Amino acid sequence: MSDCSPISIILVSSGSLRGDRLLFRYPYQDLPCKPTISTAVASNPYVLREADCSGSTSNQGLTGYTDKILATLMATKTELAGDKFELKVDNLRFVGHPTLLHQLSSSTDLSRSDGPSPRREPSPIILFNIVFVIQANVSPSLNQYYHDLSKRLALAIRHEEWRCGYLNRQAQIMRDVHDEVSAMPEGGFSHGYLNRQAQIMRDVHDEVSAMPEDSAPASPFQHMIPRCDLARELRDVYTGLCDLGIVNIRINSWILVSFCLPHKVHNNNVDATKIEPEAVERCISAIRPYHAMLLLVDRDVLLEELPQDCSPALTRLIRIATPLKSLQCLSQDSDLALSQIFQLVSHLVYWGKATIIYPLAESNVYTLSPNAKTSVNSLLCEKFLEQFPGVCLPAIMADFSLPLPLGEHRNPLGLPQQQGILRLSTHGVASPQAQLVQMVVWMLQHRLLVQLHTYIYLMSTEPETAGPGVVRSQASPLLLVPDDAARNRTISGGSGEAVSLGSPDGGELELSSSVETYSTYSTEMGSDGMLITKDARLQRKLTESLLSDLTEGERLSVLKVPAASNPEDLRLFARLVWYFRGEHHLEEIMYYENLRRSQLLTLLDKFREVLITCQHEDAAAAVFHTKQY
Repeated sequence: MSDCSPISIILVSSGSLRGDRLLFRYPYQDLPCKPTISTAVASNPYVLREADCSGSTSNQGLTGYTDKILATLMATKTELAGDKFELKVDNLRFVGHPTLLHQLSSSTDLSRSDGPSPRREPSPIILFNIVFVIQANVSPSLNQYYHDLSKRLALAIRHEEWRCGYLNRQAQIMRDVHDEVSAMPEGGFSHGYLNRQAQIMRDVHDEVSAMPEDSAPASPFQHMIPRCDLARELRDVYTGLCDLGIVNIRINSWILVSFCLPHKVHNNNVDATKIEPEAVERCISAIRPYHAMLLLVDRDVLLEELPQDCSPALTRLIRIATPLKSLQCLSQDSDLALSQIFQLVSHLVYWGKATIIYPLAESNVYTLSPNAKTSVNSLLCEKFLEQFPGVCLPAIMADFSLPLPLGEHRNPLGLPQQQGILRLSTHGVASPQAQLVQMVVWMLQHRLLVQLHTYIYLMSTEPETAGPGVVRSQASPLLLVPDDAARNRTISGGSGEAVSLGSPDGGELELSSSVETYSTYSTEMGSDGMLITKDARLQRKLTESLLSDLTEGERLSVLKVPAASNPEDLRLFARLVWYFRGEHHLEEIMYYENLRRSQLLTLLDKFREVLITCQHEDAAAAVFHTKQY
């Protein structure tokens, strides 16, 4: 049992007839409290050693606490109803939501559906509480999730009580079983009673039928399950949380209660990582239109698990989802708004039914996950062999030990169907390497592979503090970049006459890209005696406007690159310069700027003196591979 699984689920009630009472708890098999006496020699010979019989936990349930003690602890006063109930005792924490069964005021309209019917007799139950017992050292977020589930169950049960008296009927059945057990002789139940219970259990569940008739347990909770619907529903809640972390039941076959425990759902098959709900929320917030959705479960199984009244848009999305299409393409194919696609995909990711990837392409770079299990005897190897007979998973994982584009994962000495460049179509995988793509999808589903994206950083090669004056680029003599002090500085002309760059009224002259503005300064010269032409002044103003967001050192570094003398390359660089801070990968730049990969790689090659690249995961997928310490 993991730390996030509940130890027990308990239903207590507080009423006017029998007071506080524990109606049901699961698991019901408790180990007897065995006194443990320390055998170590105490430092003080006069210390009295006592048997340790405090409450503890075991694999079979909650031990050390009697039903009366638990009922007294968890049946709160009416003043505390409607708020979170949390109690820590030793190494246990009790989390619930006490709920008043009748919450009416004098101004409440009894004819409304949110109150009890005036024809129905008052219920003997005043308050009830569904409590989850968990470890005391769990995270605060886990406490909040269990409180939320307790509140949902309580509201559903109260609604059914108001509608048809559901809780009173079920509570009466539980009390009758308690009375029958207490009336039994000390030797146990009669054979006739056990036979009747075993027959009912065979029809409903196979728990009692496998038990010897002469050795029935003393706990009455086991005999409630075949007779009480509410007891079976609470048992299903517990088993669902322990198995998968998902609850999907209908209270009284009417009110649907769906709940997902992210602490359990996203950590079922991963031992090396511990994914918290906050990390899943960061993944959801990082979803972009260029991402793709990869289903983690079989499509048909997922469609069968959906409730009958689910959104038709969700069903449509699941049917057309493919790892080859981006979310934007799915939005166009399904005729749904992109914002709605985001909501549906976020819902599937939160419930652990899907994950976020980049659409499969031969340029994608994949490598082995640092948390992947490489043992040849692991359970994943058996699953992989069932899916791909005759293929060894460790051998395939070895091929991805180094980051390589997917198109380069081919065997040049293999069979003809194993050669050739990978080709992907929008209608499915149609290539000789279809099996390789299917294996990549399988490994992505089991988090064995990580996709690496290329991020770009702008690196300055010049100091940030430059001296005053006009700086001339070494690559282009006509590309001048004056600073603020040099604009109003008087420079010497060829005839020895001073030419001022200041305005006639003493203010600073604003440079313009129009030809007329520079026509009056056709004889302007630089400090090295070189003539500054009209085109050079236009290029200078263009450079200042394009690279205005850079620091002085970064601007000088960019202008020293030979490719900066090409206006087209400089414009493209200035257009993309704000992406060069290491926060955007190539695929994101290509999507938002509508560029081809070849254009972007050519620009990186031309400005390689000031641009450096590194590869790491996308923020939307990194949370599922980051090891928590």
